[in-house]
Amino acid sequence: MTSPSRSVKFLVIAALLTAAAQAPAWSKPAAKPAAPARPSISDPYYRPWLMWAPLRDDMAYSPVGMGLVTSNAGYRTHPVTGQHGSFHSGVDLSAKLNDKVYCLLDGIVTRVGWRGNLGVAVEVYHPAFNLSTITGHMNAYFVLPNQWIRRGTVVGYAGSTGRSTGVHVHYTVLLWPDRQYVDPMAFLKEVPDYVKAMKTAGVQMAAARNIEAFKKAPPKAVPTHTDKDDLPEGEAEAAPPGFDAL
Repeated sequence: MTSPSRSVKFLVIAALLTAAAQAPAWSKPAAKPAAPARPSISDPYYRPWLMWAPLRDDMAYSPVGMGLVTSNAGYRTHPVTGQHGSFHSGVDLSAKLNDKVYCLLDGIVTRVGWRGNLGVAVEVYHPAFNLSTITGHMNAYFVLPNQWIRRGTVVGYAGSTGRSTGVHVHYTVLLWPDRQYVDPMAFLKEVPDYVKAMKTAGVQMAAARNIEAFKKAPPKAVPTHTDKDDLPEGEAEAAPPGFDAL
């Protein structure tokens, strides 16, 4: 499988810094949105727990476990249906039941709940780089839509919900605004560079602008349960641009 571009990271950061160079003198962006009051939710998968771990800025982490890959993103033979040429929208990472699942970049939770074949999933929008990350097949989730979470926040526990053959976490990365798939393993390797860039004025300004745009149409502050994955290309049997058949 080839990555969507040689480096999505550099394209995104270069665009942000170019825009910043043309902008007026930088001032501190508006305060990050506060975490919303937690509503009473009778969802068996929701746990109102707050857990966070300090992650080193210079290290590339896996969102769960040791980051051992059990199935790459791209075309594959589906482990459940046996279908050849099935497109896999993310990477599968091995885990033990109830391993902590971490958020690797600051962001806003946009969706939680049951999500078709992904089972229990959490989606987070990262405004600094206009990216979203989705973790699926979890056993529980700890965050709610509209909640601002920091790098190192535990978003839930690993599990085997949805269409799954065993305990693991599915990890998808999407680039906005067209929700184009990004090679998740390439993204994970580049996260330390993203963290470094987040300390620059240009990227902070971009994050502030994207947050303001986000606030105009925030998601509902309750879980969303659906029988569909709701990913680009529907069931994603056809590969999006940038992926070659294995």
